[in-house]
Amino acid sequence: MQTKPVESSKRATAKKYVRHFLADFAALERDYPGGYPKMIASAEGAYVIDADGRRLLDAGSHLGACQVGHGRAEIASRIAEQVLKLEFIALDAGLSHVYVAELAERLAPLVACDEPIFSFTNSGSESNELAFKIARTYHARRGEPARTKVISRIGSYHGSTIATSAATGVLAFKSGFGPLAADFLHAPAPYPGGNVDNKDRDTWWRAALADTEALIEREDPKTIAAIIAEPIAIPQAVKIPTLEYFTGLRKLCDRYGLLLIVDEVVCGFGRTGKMFGAEHFGVRGDIVSYAKGLTSGYVPMGAVAVSGRVNEVFKEVPLLHLNTYAGHPVACAAAMAALDIMEKERLVENAAAMEPILRTELERIQQSVPRIREISVIGLLSSIVCDISDLPNPDAALRKARKEAYDQGLLVRFGRDGNNLSAHFYPPLLVGNKDIEDGVRSLEAALRTL
Repeated sequence: MQTKPVESSKRATAKKYVRHFLADFAALERDYPGGYPKMIASAEGAYVIDADGRRLLDAGSHLGACQVGHGRAEIASRIAEQVLKLEFIALDAGLSHVYVAELAERLAPLVACDEPIFSFTNSGSESNELAFKIARTYHARRGEPARTKVISRIGSYHGSTIATSAATGVLAFKSGFGPLAADFLHAPAPYPGGNVDNKDRDTWWRAALADTEALIEREDPKTIAAIIAEPIAIPQAVKIPTLEYFTGLRKLCDRYGLLLIVDEVVCGFGRTGKMFGAEHFGVRGDIVSYAKGLTSGYVPMGAVAVSGRVNEVFKEVPLLHLNTYAGHPVACAAAMAALDIMEKERLVENAAAMEPILRTELERIQQSVPRIREISVIGLLSSIVCDISDLPNPDAALRKARKEAYDQGLLVRFGRDGNNLSAHFYPPLLVGNKDIEDGVRSLEAALRTL
């Protein structure tokens, strides 16, 4: 364990030299002098340990990239072995390696994409960026170069590059950066919000599809390349569409000749209780993007699967796209090891089995915390939304909730959308009943302080 002076020194160094995303250190210093950033020293399983030796359930700081848990020796040894065999070679000018071939072969029967060919990337943002390039090039090579527009949904998140920011449907993630990429449109989302009955949900998904079709017609179908959609979107809250909506989206794409890009960056690799989120709706994508759970966060890696039908236009003239670290051998080793663990320990099945436990616990605290107005759960992906409209300083309330959760032994992802405070609770897929029960009790204690 680090001593206090060393910890304090490193805190100051981190604040001085490192950008920490979504951290307002000036405000944190005012509220909690000398307390931030929190320094995490190690991790094991579903828990992290800070520099003071405090053990915290990691139910959100991994951003959805910790399927198999922290500190897995199996992955560490595979990474070390790979470094000694072949640490890096680019997939360039006819060169390849057996490790990327093995990974692609293993993924092919798993993914919700017909006859897939894979392009590997470093992140979800890069995966979606490449998906847009592929979609536009596909149409251009088929004699429709005017098909450049991409439709996403209000309330979506697709990445942090200029193009993926343009696709993102949350204003806070795309403001202040100057002009974003052109030809990105936003359709209404099929989520009524709150605890609503089936009649309301039916109204929303029908209206969302109708509005999406109206947007296509208004813009001219011959100018639209693709629709991009997460199976379950998570900005502001976990938002689960109906089966009818997602299958309807597939039908719209087929009717108008658009490609369906399924963004599985967060939902993929077991998070929702199925291997991929689109499996809940029986929908297959023309292009599917991945990251996060592919390696369980041990090495940065993303991927894009393109269906055999779409890939036909690239057989004679390859896509001109460069990525230095595409199919990185060490990342491939990490991905194969993570997949081994998921299969051996049946972690996808465990995520599905833990869903009713998590739902019961969240419904319990909904009765005890009056501010809670909405809960949403699918697999081990969940959120709570609280009304904080009566609080004089909503941002201070968010910081307080985050700190109280930390003090209770929980890392959970808090966010704010106007007068709504959201808490996303999504632990590694190896958690058991007690982990969930203890974690939700910690979340309850944090929310009660508001």
